[in-house]
Parts: sequence; C-alpha cells; structure tokens
Amino acid sequence: MEVKDIKKVIESCHLNFLIGSGASKNFLETLKGVEEALDILDKRTGLSENQTDEKVIKLIEASIKYFYFEKCIKKNIKLLDVTDDSNETLNNYTNLLSALQTILAKRTSNLVSKQVNLFTTNMDVFLDIALEKLNYSYNDGFSGRMNTKFSTENFHNIINKVSSYYEYQSATPLFNLFKLHGSLNWKYNKEKDTIQYDNQLESTKKISETELNAADLVNCFDKNGNFLRLDEIYKEAEKKDFSKVQKKLDEFMEEYNNLIMVNPNKEKFEETTLKLSYYELLRMYSNNIEKENSVLFVTGFSFADEHIRTITLRVAKSNPTLLIIVFAYDEEAKNDIEEKLNISEHHNIIIKTKGDGNYTFAEVYNSIFKEITEGLQIPPSENKTTNTPENSAENKAEDGK
Repeated sequence: MEVKDIKKVIESCHLNFLIGSGASKNFLETLKGVEEALDILDKRTGLSENQTDEKVIKLIEASIKYFYFEKCIKKNIKLLDVTDDSNETLNNYTNLLSALQTILAKRTSNLVSKQVNLFTTNMDVFLDIALEKLNYSYNDGFSGRMNTKFSTENFHNIINKVSSYYEYQSATPLFNLFKLHGSLNWKYNKEKDTIQYDNQLESTKKISETELNAADLVNCFDKNGNFLRLDEIYKEAEKKDFSKVQKKLDEFMEEYNNLIMVNPNKEKFEETTLKLSYYELLRMYSNNIEKENSVLFVTGFSFADEHIRTITLRVAKSNPTLLIIVFAYDEEAKNDIEEKLNISEHHNIIIKTKGDGNYTFAEVYNSIFKEITEGLQIPPSENKTTNTPENSAENKAEDGK
C-alpha cells in the first residue's frame, strides 16, 4: 500500500490510531522485561519451597516497580516545563497531530466526522501536552473545571463552531484521547469514588520524593533490561536489613499504588470505578473500529497486550470494511506481529515496514502523513465555538488545566 492509497483511505474513513510505547521511545524506555518480571514474580516461577518470605517478595516487587518508575515514568515531570521545541519526542507528537488537524479541516465529506480517535496504552502525557501546546480541540473524558470528573460518556460530545453572521454552524476538528491503561495525570478520589484530573502530576512527584533509592533495593535486570533468575534475586534480597529499608519500601509502594494505571502485567484495578472505566474504554475501542469504513493506524505497538489483541482480531474478522495498517519498526517486529495476529487469516490487516530504514514514530509522520498533507491548507477558523446539546462538556484544553 503506497502513500497515495493511504490518502484515499483517509479521505473516506473514520480515523483511529493505536499508539504504543514505541512512540515515546528515546525519551522514555519501553522495558518489555518489566511485564515478564512482574508476571514471573506473581507466579513465583523458579522459587524453591523455602523461598516464601513475603517481606522478601515485597522487596523484589518494589525493586521492579522502582526500576520501571525511574526509566518510564519519572521523566514525565520534566515535560510539564517544556515550552519550546527542544524535546524531539514531543515534536514527533505535535508533527503528527498537526498533520491530522489539516486532514480533518480539509474534509468535505459529510459521511465521516471531522474527528480522530487516539487510543493509547501509554500512561505518559505526551499526547496531552502536544494537544494543549497546539491549542487543538480535544476530549479526554473529563468534564468540569473546579472539580474535574472522568466519564466515558463525555466521549460522545462534539464541538461546533458558529459564524458571526447567519448562525452558520460547522463541525470543529476534534481529537478524542482514550488512555486505555490509565494515565499519570489521573488521580482517584476514594471519598467521591471518582477519577479526577492531576494536571501537575502530583502523584508522580510524590513518588519521586520518597526516600527509597537503588541502594535499598536489589538488581533485577541485566544491562539489556532482561529479568534475571528469580531464585538468585531472592537470595540477594533476603540479605537486606529490613529494619532499615522497610519504612521506605512501604512509603514508596503506598505512593506508587496511587497511580491510576494498569501496571505492565495483567494486574486489575481493585476499585470498582477504576475497573469499570478500564473495561468501558476497551469497549469504546471496540465500538469505534466496528464502525463501517473505519481505518486503524497502529504505531509503536507490538500487540503484546492480550485484551487489545483479542478485541482487534475479533473486529477485524467481523467488520470487513475495517482496514488495519500497522507500521512495524523493522522486519523482526513485523514477523513478531504477523505471528501474534495470525496475519494469513485476515485480509484487512496490512503490516508495513520501511525498506530503507525503520518505522520510528517520527518516520511514520515524515514518510506518510507529512506527504499526504503537503499542499493542504487549513481554512480560516470561524469566529467562535458553541456547544450543541450533544456537547455539554467543553474541550479539555479549557477544562481544569
């Protein structure tokens, strides 16, 4: 499938993107070994009958999650202070979003909406900050200003603009941002049983301020990020003086568990509201790609997530009008994804590789969407925005940030 073919698809299809951790690579690490580590620890794989001390197990768990926090989460705090174009990864996001905004603004067909659905398993705030920086209209599921509240019902909202004369209305290009695994800018209010917005990443900052450090923990990974033997890690962990580290461990784990996210294993939320929101977001992912004449672009995502993989394959089989285009990083990634998706059984899944290089997130924009939008110009904006009855909650760019 060439760029000209993708352009034709975009002109007539509902636009959906599935974005994984590979999109934030370089600034944040992907650390596939963490998922394996937590799964092995949960099953106690490789431990002997005598290796059952729960204090030691908790220390290993804290060591894995501390490693994950330091490599994949903590640096998000720095993104809050980015005001220029110095962050290359953030620029990759803004470039793609700018291209999509142009595509949406130039759409003339009334058969498909001027919306794009951004589904991501990333807990980072790159998309949030990029949309805010560009001042685009977007919906992230939150409503309210003084007391923000998350509800998947808000994703049914639309935004219209009305001209100063004749009250002519037109749909505004809108990005729907679905954080399928939760987000670092979410916080849970146990008293009100609601998910609220954390625009300053206070939960993440509290974790970074705990006194726990690498010297209190045990090394669980080699230099390539691969998980070491659990029984050997256990032997090192039981040598620790728990009288000195237990308090710091408890503090770290308490703050870490306040993050509203699905850890990189198959852990589920305990709170009913969080659990329902998680499964509702997956349902909305399914519903959107089930729409007739939909396209799903996949980048930075390996389909290792069992739930998302199962949903995607089910819809690919039941919806013959759905087209899935996967940008695989390289040939090795392509072969892995082909095996996971059993590609031979699905005629509507295309996996693309770049013959003269790798399909990084930046390259997906440069070689595909930048070329598609060349020559397109965004029409002059209308004078003001008005909320239709379907749009009681405004753009989150105005919403509690």
